[in-house]
Order: sequence, then structure tokens, then C-alpha cells
Amino acid sequence: ALRDGHQVIELALRVLHIGIAAAWFGHKLLVPSDLASSLGDQAAADALLPRVARAERLGQVTGVGTLLTGLLLAWYLGFSTLGHGVWAGLGLVLVAIAIGATVARPASNALVAGVESGNLEAARTAAVRVQRVLAVESVLWAFALVAMLL
Repeated sequence: ALRDGHQVIELALRVLHIGIAAAWFGHKLLVPSDLASSLGDQAAADALLPRVARAERLGQVTGVGTLLTGLLLAWYLGFSTLGHGVWAGLGLVLVAIAIGATVARPASNALVAGVESGNLEAARTAAVRVQRVLAVESVLWAFALVAMLL
């Protein structure tokens, strides 16, 4: 049983952090297959673009949300109380965010440009880069989770 307000706040912060982190990981699970199945013809590719835009926004919001709620939880618990695994997990999260910004974003822009110009071959090439980055981000996320639980 929760004994005081501090435990309630800590639990609420943990649930919020874990929920947002799960959304960050989960939002991208269907994207690779959607990319693969939607770039065969122009009409399907055009219909893909709003889904890509939504997935990007959700990824950005939940990625930053994961970072911010984690930092808020760390601040509440006291940075000096955090184990090495939490710091390692934070580092992996920062790497995942950096890869998303520097590799996934340009690849996604190329995918959109390919679809908008009718060059589905270029869009498919960019989609492969996006799929690879999403796989790398997912691995980093999983390692961050494991590190934080150690």
C-alpha cells in the first residue's frame, strides 16, 4: 500500500514515463510494413503520406516525452540516487533521438519527396533507409529499457 504522497507522486511519474516510452516504441511497429505495402502505386503512396506524418509527430512527441518524464522522475528521486543502468539508458535514448533527427528525418523527407514527385523508386529507396533506422531505434530502445531495469 502507498503510505504517503511521495510514493503516490513517484508511482504516477513512473507510470507516465513507462506509458510514454511504450508509445514511443510501439508507434513504429507497423510503419515498416506500411511503407513496404504502400509504395507499389501512386494512389497508395499518396494515401501513405498522412500516416507517415502522423507517425513522425507521434514519434517526436513520445521520444521527447520519454526523455522529459525520465528527467522529471530522476529529478524527483534525486540524480545522485540513480544507478549506472539509468545513466546508460539515458545515453541510449539520446543516441536514438539523435539518429532519428539526423538519419530518419532526412530519409523520411526523401520518401515524401519521392512520392510527391511521382518517383516511387526513390521513395522505396528512402523507405528502406527509414525501415533500417526504425530497427536501430527499436534495438536502442530495448537496450535502454534493459539497462534501466538493471
